[in-house]
Amino acid sequence: MSTRSARLPSLFVALVATLAIGAGAFAAPASAVGHYTPPAGVKTNNPLGDRTERRVIIRHVIRAIDSTPRMSHIRIASWNIRSDAIVNALIAAHKRHVSVRVIMDRGNANPDNPNEGVNRLQRALKNNGNRTRRPAMRSHLEKCRSSCRGTRGIAHSKFFLFDHVGRAHDVVMNGSFNATDLAVSGQWNDLYTVVGRPKVFKEFRKVFSQMFRDQPVAQGYRVHRYRSLTTMAFPYTGAHTTKDPVMRELDRVTCSGARNTGDGHTSLRIAQTSWFGDRGKRIAWRIRHMQNNGCRIRIVYAVMGNEVLRILRRGGDHPVPMRQIVQDFNADGVYDKYLHMKVMTIQGHYRKDHAATITLNGSANWSPAVLASDEAVLRLSRPVTLNRYNGWINHLFHNPPKKYPNGKDPAGTGTNLPGRWSTTSVDPYALVEAD
Repeated sequence: MSTRSARLPSLFVALVATLAIGAGAFAAPASAVGHYTPPAGVKTNNPLGDRTERRVIIRHVIRAIDSTPRMSHIRIASWNIRSDAIVNALIAAHKRHVSVRVIMDRGNANPDNPNEGVNRLQRALKNNGNRTRRPAMRSHLEKCRSSCRGTRGIAHSKFFLFDHVGRAHDVVMNGSFNATDLAVSGQWNDLYTVVGRPKVFKEFRKVFSQMFRDQPVAQGYRVHRYRSLTTMAFPYTGAHTTKDPVMRELDRVTCSGARNTGDGHTSLRIAQTSWFGDRGKRIAWRIRHMQNNGCRIRIVYAVMGNEVLRILRRGGDHPVPMRQIVQDFNADGVYDKYLHMKVMTIQGHYRKDHAATITLNGSANWSPAVLASDEAVLRLSRPVTLNRYNGWINHLFHNPPKKYPNGKDPAGTGTNLPGRWSTTSVDPYALVEAD
């Protein structure tokens, strides 16, 4: 064989290697960071709207995840995780050396309730160089056995934390939105974003760190007040927990003497998923008395106990105005879409302020289990926030969905059944999760 012929295989190998290097130099990064800067304020979604309206919140969250740069931190507490889009975004963030830590309720990912998306996320966070990172940058998914910071209840908080995302820092997103596809196409949800508030961010990070250890803490209930907002973390244990937190808020309201409502009467708007039990009845009686005393109240809801409904409808001269926000799209007797918000606004006389604009948002239903569970609530005092939430609640109140859009009533009564009353053996709330 000639010397020239002998050199051909070596030249071929070198050429292939050179081409491979060149191709790699021009290939796009596996996970290029985005350029989204999340705005502060309110976001709501409409499961009956077009794709854009349905995906308002999830798009906000995913774009924030995609825009979190290398060496930053993402911290998420979500009762459930069942969204491939969010899982994919978190895996991509981890691979570009973002520390991703996620907390969820163990009941939503176990052998009896399989969750392949969570399994895939957990595998990815354990690998892809995680073991060689310094401890503060390691990723992990934690499943709490009950409430993470308590001994009973569930891990029910729904918040998303980003130390850096786009041009923003210290970003907190809190509301009713779980990291699920159901939250997009089957629920009316809200998410409030706080941007550039280091002390607020630090408090949420502290609560997250306690949750991440999955150990009871002596002082479960944490309240911290900042300019224009207050943070509240549950479970409702420890000092200063003798009175129900919702009743405490309502006791601060005076129905007369308002200076920012036009007629002098304090106005309340309530959007609540789940309202029942002895706790629910106590809150209902308080709302009923406030209506009788002149407060202007409107309620949108998904689930109420029969006694709560009776109190609100029959406990005074005028029923409290209410609309049930649910829909049984295929008329099988089970509600497929339902309100999932947990919001109350107070406009008027609150404590010594005769022109208050108070909004409470977060994960806390008005049911008994809440007080033992992990929950996160914000009390916000800016007028623009109240106006945004009031506008959305009023819209739902005046435009409730048709419960049976195809005109069929599975109960055969020809009417939409209120609350939890049903004339069939089918549970209309079978798909309404305790979330």
